[in-house]
Order: sequence, then structure tokens, then C-alpha cells
Amino acid sequence: MILLADIGATNARFCVTSNCSKYEHSESLEVIDSSSLEELCSNYLNRYQLTNKVSKAVIGVAAPIISDEVSFVNASITFSIKRLKKQFFKEGLIVINDLALQAHAINGLGKSELSFIGLKKEQLEGPKILVSPGTGLGLAGILNKQIIATEAGHLNIPQKEIRNDLKKITDSFISKNKRTPTYEDFLSGKGIRFFYEVLSKGEGAKLSSKQILENEGLSEDCTKTKELVVYLLASYLRYVALVWGSTGGVYLAGSIVNSLIKEEIYQTFREAFEKSETMQDLLKAIPLILVTIDDIGFRGALELSKRL
Repeated sequence: MILLADIGATNARFCVTSNCSKYEHSESLEVIDSSSLEELCSNYLNRYQLTNKVSKAVIGVAAPIISDEVSFVNASITFSIKRLKKQFFKEGLIVINDLALQAHAINGLGKSELSFIGLKKEQLEGPKILVSPGTGLGLAGILNKQIIATEAGHLNIPQKEIRNDLKKITDSFISKNKRTPTYEDFLSGKGIRFFYEVLSKGEGAKLSSKQILENEGLSEDCTKTKELVVYLLASYLRYVALVWGSTGGVYLAGSIVNSLIKEEIYQTFREAFEKSETMQDLLKAIPLILVTIDDIGFRGALELSKRL
């Protein structure tokens, strides 16, 4: 059997496959509950009594893969690919950036698993990108069948995008962190909570990012938080779509975007994305596509498992 894992900075999702087309025994563990990647793998394998049945793995991690030693960006986890293979997966191991893992699923998704935001094209030709806000802000490029991992979420937000109702939040961030914010600082779970904290002046109970997004309409501060995050997401997608020339589509995945972008705002979101004084024609030709499934990491891992 082959272990499939999509491990972010907050949640570690595991399952196994025996045929590289379907998975079973799916489980989500909290990263903070374990001290190492080895412990996370061991906890999952022991829970389903799979230790002696699994000898290969495909693992996506929220980190750049640039050497044998891998360090997570938003979690205190460092591990060696060679040691992990020797300890658990002697017959084969693929370690890849988590967004790159998810991107391997994109070309195999069906029409019922996608929702087009405005423009719909039958033929999606050209480069594609997958963007997923979560604990961080991930982006992977797709050129034909080649997947390219990036850390594009760490781009600084241009000053021209800091409109008046964002200035108070930006100034508060700079005062607290002694640096200018990146898109990841704001387009992430921690960013959503920071927006709400500044807008509400720290009053009331501490809400999770999910609670803030789900309380839209009930709380003025929640509504404003969602409005600002939607605005910044459209801004970010505009920049990265132009950099990649992603005429094959900008794909959005994850629980945050599925909570943020509902059908009733498709048109206004599309207009905000296309807002450019020089490149509006190109932006109008780029599809925005919401991935509605919640197991995109497992689906990408299944594709990669065929190589083991």
C-alpha cells in the first residue's frame, strides 16, 4: 500500500491507496499535536494498523523543497527526506510542495468539480496556476504536465493596492511586525483574524477565520473583513495571472476561497480582477475557476503514486 499525505502548517491529512485510483482510511491530524513529521506518520499508520503494510509514500508539505533537509514555513517542523525514507518508506518516497501536490489533480478534474467565475471556456489552453489561501498562501504553476512550486505568496503588497480602508490595518501590521505586509500576511487564516482584530479593536471573543467568514451579515466587522479580503484576493490574482500569462485558467482551491467567493459576488469579483489600465483585454481572457472538491491533495497524490 502507498501512503498519501497532504501536510499543511495546521492540518496533516492522510490516506492510503492500493491501486493508485482510489483511496481509503482518510484521517486529519493536527500538526501542533506532534513534534515531528515522523511522529505524524507513525501516529496515522499505528491508528489503522498499517505500519507493516505501507512501504511507499507520496507526501506534500507546506515548505519549499530545495535540499534533503526540509523546513516548514509556518510550522516548527524540520525533517530529512533520506531519513524519512529509511525509517518508513524504503521502497519509494516522493516529497513535494503541498500546492504542487494539489496541482497534479487539476488536469483530471471533471466539470462538476469546477465552478467558473464569470468567463467560461471549453478549451483551457496555456499556462494555469493554482492558488490556495490557508495557514499560508500557496501558488503552483502548471505548464502542460509540468508542475512548478513557488513561494509567490510572499510578494509584498504594492502601495497602490492599499486603499484608504486598508491603511489602518496596514499601519497596525507595520507597527506590530516592523515590516511591510506580504499578500500571505493578509490572504490567510492569520490575516483574516488580524483584520477582524483591528476592525473590532480587540473586543469580543476571539473568532477563528472560519467563524469570521461565516458571520458575514451578522457583524459589521465580519462583513468588512470579508470585503477587504475579497478585494485583496482579486488584486493578488491579477498580479500573478499577468506574471504567469495564465490563459489556461486561474484555479482557486481550499475552504477559505469557497467561503469567500459565493455566486452572488462572481460578477463583482471578476470586475475587480480585470481592473487594469493597461492589461484589461488579457485579464478578460483569463478564466477564474473555483475548485469545489475538498480532497484535491489526495487526488493529486493519487496521480503521483502511479510513478512509484
